[in-house]
Amino acid sequence: MSAAAAAAPVGAEVPLRFGLVGSPNAGKTTLFNALTGLRARVGNYPGVTVERREGALDLDGRRAIAIDLPGTYSLDAISPDEAIVTRVLDGEVAEVPAPDALVLVADACSLERSLLLVGDVLRRDVPACLVVTMIDELAARGGTLDLARLEAALGVPVVGVVGHRGLGLDRLRALLAAPHSWSRPPVPP
Repeated sequence: MSAAAAAAPVGAEVPLRFGLVGSPNAGKTTLFNALTGLRARVGNYPGVTVERREGALDLDGRRAIAIDLPGTYSLDAISPDEAIVTRVLDGEVAEVPAPDALVLVADACSLERSLLLVGDVLRRDVPACLVVTMIDELAARGGTLDLARLEAALGVPVVGVVGHRGLGLDRLRALLAAPHSWSRPPVPP
Protein backbone atom coordinates (compact mmCIF):
# COMPACT_ATOMS: atom_id res chain seq x y z
CA MET A 1 0.00 0.00 0.00
CA SER A 2 1.32 3.41 -0.91
CA ALA A 3 1.86 6.16 1.66
CA ALA A 4 -1.06 8.03 0.09
CA ALA A 5 -3.36 5.07 0.68
CA ALA A 6 -2.21 4.70 4.29
CA ALA A 7 -2.79 8.42 5.00
CA ALA A 8 -6.25 8.60 3.42
CA PRO A 9 -9.30 9.13 5.63
CA VAL A 10 -11.32 6.00 6.37
CA GLY A 11 -13.86 5.45 3.60
CA ALA A 12 -12.06 7.68 1.11
CA GLU A 13 -11.22 6.01 -2.15
CA VAL A 14 -7.55 6.39 -2.92
CA PRO A 15 -6.63 5.95 -6.57
CA LEU A 16 -4.38 3.07 -7.53
CA ARG A 17 -0.93 4.30 -8.56
CA PHE A 18 0.90 2.51 -11.36
CA GLY A 19 4.52 3.21 -12.25
CA LEU A 20 5.41 2.65 -15.90
CA VAL A 21 8.99 1.37 -15.90
CA GLY A 22 11.06 0.54 -18.98
CA SER A 23 14.10 1.33 -21.02
CA PRO A 24 14.25 4.48 -23.15
CA ASN A 25 12.15 4.23 -26.33
CA ALA A 26 10.33 1.09 -25.17
CA GLY A 27 6.95 2.74 -25.74
CA LYS A 28 6.21 3.89 -22.17
CA THR A 29 4.93 7.33 -23.14
CA THR A 30 2.87 5.97 -26.03
CA LEU A 31 1.29 3.49 -23.63
CA PHE A 32 0.84 6.24 -21.03
CA ASN A 33 -0.95 8.45 -23.57
CA ALA A 34 -3.13 5.56 -24.78
CA LEU A 35 -4.17 4.70 -21.22
CA THR A 36 -4.77 8.25 -20.03
CA GLY A 37 -6.21 9.81 -23.19
CA LEU A 38 -3.48 12.48 -23.08
CA ARG A 39 -4.70 13.86 -19.76
CA ALA A 40 -1.14 14.25 -18.55
CA ARG A 41 0.12 16.53 -15.83
CA VAL A 42 3.73 17.45 -16.55
CA GLY A 43 6.31 18.69 -14.06
CA ASN A 44 9.93 18.23 -13.06
CA TYR A 45 11.35 16.06 -10.33
CA PRO A 46 13.02 18.24 -7.71
CA GLY A 47 16.69 18.92 -8.33
CA VAL A 48 17.04 17.57 -11.86
CA THR A 49 15.63 18.35 -15.27
CA VAL A 50 13.80 15.09 -15.80
CA GLU A 51 10.18 15.48 -16.83
CA ARG A 52 7.47 13.85 -14.72
CA ARG A 53 4.15 12.82 -16.21
CA GLU A 54 1.13 11.66 -14.27
CA GLY A 55 -2.24 10.99 -15.80
CA ALA A 56 -5.61 9.77 -14.60
CA LEU A 57 -7.45 6.79 -15.98
CA ASP A 58 -10.69 5.02 -15.15
CA LEU A 59 -10.55 1.28 -14.46
CA ASP A 60 -14.05 -0.16 -14.17
CA GLY A 61 -15.24 2.87 -12.22
CA ARG A 62 -12.15 3.16 -10.04
CA ARG A 63 -9.78 6.08 -10.49
CA ALA A 64 -6.14 5.27 -11.10
CA ILE A 65 -2.98 7.30 -11.68
CA ALA A 66 -0.32 6.29 -14.20
CA ILE A 67 3.19 7.61 -13.59
CA ASP A 68 5.37 7.74 -16.70
CA LEU A 69 8.86 7.31 -15.26
CA PRO A 70 12.09 8.21 -17.09
CA GLY A 71 13.63 5.47 -19.20
CA THR A 72 16.14 3.24 -17.45
CA TYR A 73 18.04 0.05 -18.19
CA SER A 74 18.52 -0.93 -14.55
CA LEU A 75 17.46 -0.03 -11.02
CA ASP A 76 21.13 0.22 -10.05
CA ALA A 77 21.19 3.97 -10.49
CA ILE A 78 24.07 5.36 -12.53
CA SER A 79 22.47 8.34 -14.30
CA PRO A 80 20.19 11.00 -12.78
CA ASP A 81 17.25 9.50 -14.71
CA GLU A 82 17.88 6.06 -13.19
CA ALA A 83 18.25 7.59 -9.73
CA ILE A 84 14.86 9.28 -10.07
CA VAL A 85 13.20 5.99 -11.04
CA THR A 86 14.67 4.20 -8.03
CA ARG A 87 13.78 7.06 -5.67
CA VAL A 88 10.17 7.16 -6.92
CA LEU A 89 9.83 3.38 -6.54
CA ASP A 90 11.21 3.65 -3.01
CA GLY A 91 8.81 6.50 -2.12
CA GLU A 92 11.68 8.96 -1.60
CA VAL A 93 10.46 11.80 -3.83
CA ALA A 94 8.39 14.49 -2.12
CA GLU A 95 4.78 14.67 -3.27
CA VAL A 96 5.11 11.47 -5.33
CA PRO A 97 3.85 8.47 -3.34
CA ALA A 98 5.42 5.15 -4.27
CA PRO A 99 3.41 3.22 -6.87
CA ASP A 100 1.06 0.47 -5.69
CA ALA A 101 2.01 -1.66 -8.71
CA LEU A 102 4.53 -1.57 -11.54
CA VAL A 103 3.92 -1.91 -15.26
CA LEU A 104 7.12 -3.04 -16.94
CA VAL A 105 7.22 -1.86 -20.55
CA ALA A 106 9.49 -3.68 -23.01
CA ASP A 107 9.88 -3.39 -26.79
CA ALA A 108 9.16 -6.74 -28.48
CA CYS A 109 11.94 -6.09 -31.01
CA SER A 110 14.60 -5.73 -28.32
CA LEU A 111 13.16 -7.73 -25.43
CA GLU A 112 16.52 -9.19 -24.42
CA ARG A 113 17.78 -5.68 -23.66
CA SER A 114 15.05 -5.28 -21.05
CA LEU A 115 15.63 -8.51 -19.14
CA LEU A 116 18.01 -6.98 -16.56
CA LEU A 117 15.40 -4.35 -15.70
CA VAL A 118 12.65 -6.99 -15.64
CA GLY A 119 14.68 -8.95 -13.08
CA ASP A 120 15.37 -5.81 -11.02
CA VAL A 121 11.67 -4.96 -10.84
CA LEU A 122 10.49 -8.51 -10.12
CA ARG A 123 12.84 -8.69 -7.12
CA ARG A 124 10.86 -5.90 -5.44
CA ASP A 125 7.90 -6.77 -3.25
CA VAL A 126 5.43 -4.90 -5.46
CA PRO A 127 2.85 -6.37 -7.85
CA ALA A 128 4.20 -6.17 -11.41
CA CYS A 129 3.10 -7.06 -14.92
CA LEU A 130 4.98 -6.96 -18.21
CA VAL A 131 3.60 -5.09 -21.21
CA VAL A 132 5.35 -6.03 -24.44
CA THR A 133 4.98 -3.18 -26.92
CA MET A 134 5.47 -2.97 -30.68
CA ILE A 135 4.40 -6.56 -31.29
CA ASP A 136 3.24 -5.43 -34.73
CA GLU A 137 6.79 -4.34 -35.62
CA LEU A 138 8.17 -7.68 -34.47
CA ALA A 139 5.67 -9.49 -36.71
CA ALA A 140 6.54 -7.21 -39.65
CA ARG A 141 10.17 -8.28 -39.23
CA GLY A 142 9.14 -11.93 -39.31
CA GLY A 143 9.53 -12.48 -35.58
CA THR A 144 7.20 -14.13 -33.12
CA LEU A 145 6.86 -14.09 -29.37
CA ASP A 146 4.98 -16.63 -27.26
CA LEU A 147 3.47 -14.35 -24.62
CA ALA A 148 1.87 -17.23 -22.68
CA ARG A 149 5.23 -18.98 -22.42
CA LEU A 150 6.92 -15.74 -21.34
CA GLU A 151 4.23 -15.25 -18.68
CA ALA A 152 4.76 -18.79 -17.39
CA ALA A 153 8.53 -18.32 -17.30
CA LEU A 154 8.39 -14.98 -15.44
CA GLY A 155 5.49 -15.82 -13.15
CA VAL A 156 3.76 -12.47 -13.75
CA PRO A 157 1.02 -11.36 -16.15
CA VAL A 158 2.23 -10.49 -19.66
CA VAL A 159 0.22 -8.47 -22.19
CA GLY A 160 1.14 -7.62 -25.78
CA VAL A 161 0.07 -4.19 -27.04
CA VAL A 162 0.33 -1.84 -29.97
CA GLY A 163 -0.20 1.39 -28.06
CA HIS A 164 -0.73 3.80 -30.94
CA ARG A 165 -3.40 1.51 -32.44
CA GLY A 166 -5.05 0.56 -29.15
CA LEU A 167 -4.46 -3.16 -29.65
CA GLY A 168 -4.29 -5.06 -26.36
CA LEU A 169 -5.37 -2.07 -24.27
CA ASP A 170 -8.72 -3.60 -23.22
CA ARG A 171 -6.93 -6.64 -21.79
CA LEU A 172 -4.37 -4.38 -20.09
CA ARG A 173 -7.07 -2.17 -18.55
CA ALA A 174 -8.85 -5.26 -17.18
CA LEU A 175 -5.56 -6.45 -15.71
CA LEU A 176 -4.78 -3.04 -14.18
CA ALA A 177 -8.16 -3.00 -12.40
CA ALA A 178 -7.01 -5.74 -9.99
CA PRO A 179 -3.25 -5.63 -9.31
CA HIS A 180 -3.73 -7.42 -5.98
CA SER A 181 -4.66 -10.54 -7.96
CA TRP A 182 -1.56 -10.55 -10.17
CA SER A 183 0.57 -13.64 -9.90
CA ARG A 184 4.08 -13.16 -8.55
CA PRO A 185 7.26 -15.05 -9.33
CA PRO A 186 7.58 -18.03 -6.96
CA VAL A 187 11.28 -17.26 -6.63
CA PRO A 188 12.39 -13.77 -7.59
CA PRO A 189 14.80 -13.79 -10.56
